[in-house]
Amino acid sequence: MQVINSMSSFRIIIVYFLFHIICINNAFALRPFVTTDADVVEKGKIELEFGYFGIKEERNPSRDELTIEFPDIRFNYGLLWDIELVLETVGEFIDDRQKGSFELREQQFLDTAVFLKKVWYWGEGLVPNIATETGVLFPTEKGGERIDFEGTFILTWELKALTFHTTIGGATERKRRVKKLGDEEYEVEETRGVFIYGSIVDYEVSKTKGIHLVSEYSLEKVEKQNIEHQVLGGIVWESPWNMEFDAATFWGLNSDSIDWGMTTGVTIFIGK
Repeated sequence: MQVINSMSSFRIIIVYFLFHIICINNAFALRPFVTTDADVVEKGKIELEFGYFGIKEERNPSRDELTIEFPDIRFNYGLLWDIELVLETVGEFIDDRQKGSFELREQQFLDTAVFLKKVWYWGEGLVPNIATETGVLFPTEKGGERIDFEGTFILTWELKALTFHTTIGGATERKRRVKKLGDEEYEVEETRGVFIYGSIVDYEVSKTKGIHLVSEYSLEKVEKQNIEHQVLGGIVWESPWNMEFDAATFWGLNSDSIDWGMTTGVTIFIGK
C-alpha cells in the first residue's frame, strides 16, 4: 500500500511539473555561460538551468587535474519589482593524478551561492538594460573556510539578431594557504579581492528553428595571482517543448587558466 501511494504521488508530481512547462512564456536563459544577463524571470515564474555533463582539464607545474562536472544547477525565481532570486551550485568529481583511466580523488560542490538580481532600467536598441546581481558564496569547496561576497554590474544590448551582454564586478576570496617560515610550514587565512569580467555575443541564426550561435570571453583576476581567462563557443537550440538545449566548448588563454573543457545542458521554464 505504501509503494502504491508513493507511485501515485510520483505521478501527480510529474503531471503537475509537465502542466507548468506547457504554460511557459517570455522566459530568458543563459546557459552555458559564466557571465549573466540584465534580464530577470517574470514574477512567480521559475527558470531551471541544468548542466547534465561538463568536463575540463587543467595542467600546471604542481599537478594535473581532470574534472567532471555534474550536476550544474542554477535556479531562478521571479520576485516583485524586477527582482530575481538566484540559487546555484556545481558538483565536481576530480582526478588529480591522471594515470590513464579516470580515478576519482576528490569530490565537492563549487560556486554554491545565493544572489539577488535587480533590473534597474529597461533599455531599447543602443540603450542597454541595466542590472545588478549581489549575494553570498558558501564555502562548500576544498580550502573554503568562510562566506564570501560577490557583486556585479550587468549591461544587455538587444539588436535584432544580435544580443550582447557585459558583466563587470568583484568578489572576496578567503582561503587557508600554506606559508613557510624557514624550514617550517604553517597555515594562514587570507582574504583577497577578485575582479570579474565577461562579455557575451549571441547571434540568432534562425528564428523559426530557434538556433543561436554563442560566444563568450571571461576572466577572473585574484589579488596577488595571475589572470585566468578563457573563450567559449557553442550553440543553443530553442526546442518546441519550451526547453533550451545547449552545447559548448572552451579554451584557456594562458598557462594559469583551464586548458580546455566542454559543457552540455538544458534550461527548463516553469510558470503560470
